[in-house]
Amino acid sequence: MKPILYGVLLMVAFAQSISASEADLSPLAVVNKRMDAYNQHNLNAFLATYAETVQVYTYPDKQLAGGKAHLQSIFEPMFKEGNVAVKIHQQIEKDSYVINHETVIHADKKTDYVSIYKVVDGLITEVRFVRDM
Repeated sequence: MKPILYGVLLMVAFAQSISASEADLSPLAVVNKRMDAYNQHNLNAFLATYAETVQVYTYPDKQLAGGKAHLQSIFEPMFKEGNVAVKIHQQIEKDSYVINHETVIHADKKTDYVSIYKVVDGLITEVRFVRDM
């Protein structure tokens, strides 16, 4: 009886660790997962890093996008074109924030950003882009 009970407990613990694994990722790991999906033009993996209610701003508070569906409408055409990439120059992680110095290349145009990502429970909930206009 005890071996069966131990087996069941082990399976339950293993199942819980798999379902909690995304939420257990560090903010830096979540942001890097986003960057990898971006460079692979993998829309589903890219969107999976965001909360449904994500808010995106040009720093400090000019809203660019609200919600995952809005992000999909922006990035889906870019990913289908296949001529977009991001290069990370530096990263800083502090609590639930990740700050990147990054260059985005789209249609042979390079734009430098400082991007501030807020990650809560394994999902990006807010992004603020600092860039020269």
